[in-house]
Amino acid sequence: VNKMISCLNKSTITREFLARAIKRESGINITKSSEMVDQLINFLISRICEDYEIKIRLFGSFISKSKKERLGRNPKTMEEATIPARKVVKFKVAPKLKKRINDNIHLIS
Repeated sequence: VNKMISCLNKSTITREFLARAIKRESGINITKSSEMVDQLINFLISRICEDYEIKIRLFGSFISKSKKERLGRNPKTMEEATIPARKVVKFKVAPKLKKRINDNIHLIS
C-alpha cells in the first residue's frame, strides 16, 4: 500500500486506478476488484443521499449539508438572481491525515 501512496503525488485517482490497485495488492481479478470499487462508491453515494455522515477513520468525513435560498449576483452584469436552496456534500479531512499532508509539504519545501 505504501508503494501505491507514494506514486499518487500528481495522479488522478479514477475507479480504474482503484480497481487496479486492489488487484495488485490482493491478487483478485480486475473484474472482481472493479465490482468492489463500484459497490463501495454506490454505497457511499446512497448513504450521503440519505443524509448519513460517513466517517472513514484516519481519512475524513463526508457530510451532506443543506444550503438556504439566497440572493446572488452575476459578476459580469451585476444583475441580482435568486440562488435556490440546495444540498452540498462537504469533506472534512481527518486531523491525522491533515498533519501527514502538512508534514510532507514541509519536507518537500
